[in-house]
Amino acid sequence: MKLKTYIPLLFIFLYSCSKKEDTPSTSIKSYKTENVIVIVMDGARYSETWGLPNQPLIPNIANNIAPKGIINTNFRNNGITFTNPGHLAICSGIYYNLNNSGGATPPFPTMFQYFNETYPTKSSWIIASKDKLEVLANTSNTSYNNLFMPQTDCGINGLGTGYRDDSTTLDVALNIFQNQHPNLTLINFREPDFTAHSGDSLGYIQQIKNVDSLINIVANFIENDSIYNGTTSVFITNDHGMHDNQNGGFNNHGDNCEGCRHILFAAYGPDFKENLITNTAYEQTDIATTIAELLCFDLKNTTGKVMQDLFKE
Repeated sequence: MKLKTYIPLLFIFLYSCSKKEDTPSTSIKSYKTENVIVIVMDGARYSETWGLPNQPLIPNIANNIAPKGIINTNFRNNGITFTNPGHLAICSGIYYNLNNSGGATPPFPTMFQYFNETYPTKSSWIIASKDKLEVLANTSNTSYNNLFMPQTDCGINGLGTGYRDDSTTLDVALNIFQNQHPNLTLINFREPDFTAHSGDSLGYIQQIKNVDSLINIVANFIENDSIYNGTTSVFITNDHGMHDNQNGGFNNHGDNCEGCRHILFAAYGPDFKENLITNTAYEQTDIATTIAELLCFDLKNTTGKVMQDLFKE
């Protein structure tokens, strides 16, 4: 009797992630997701995205993408509301005041290094309009420094070379998707933040519309690609918002105001519910934790939680 009891349990443990290659996780759940893409619309306020009635500035997210998955109306950056710390929280599940100029690597690995360590035959990428985000590929942690790093294509030509247009970032991303089909990817589109800092209110609004269009192009590629279709989960969010009108307005960010903290969140994929709006309180650190659950790898020291509301019953 003991033999009959223990053998099935061992079988479940060893093969729970049998759809994955390489080393399995200890999770007993199995998902259809084999690839994850995180898209960050840099610096758009919630009040201009989902918080605006009828969502006129993000028609593609609202009308084409949202019905495929979930919108969360209560999603926040509860850490440092700057670009590099916000992206780090998204990619690591940890809030940390990372140097915002690109002058330092994180003191701990992000999900990319943990993913690559777990699945050495798979690939991951950071593709960003902002060159300074290349620092997320590595860590000063001696156990992971220069190991298991994702590939990067950031800014004009890497760290220290300056920002590039979002249209270039889109072209780079589509080329990498077409030719390499990475399993874990972060895309940063810079323009709403970059234009807002110039004080151009009309330009800031237009750039939200433009990035919405670029995100839709990525979504269409996934839907029409034989490898990505049906196997890919997509997360769409912001690294931070901008000051609300009571705290300085749209052209800056970095404090605790609602404009900086309250951000967009949308997600869809083969394991997620469809056509749902939820207001469950979630935050940036929950993204990496949920991705680790989906792709079956261990994300160490995260303060985030798995966003259970997203998953099908």
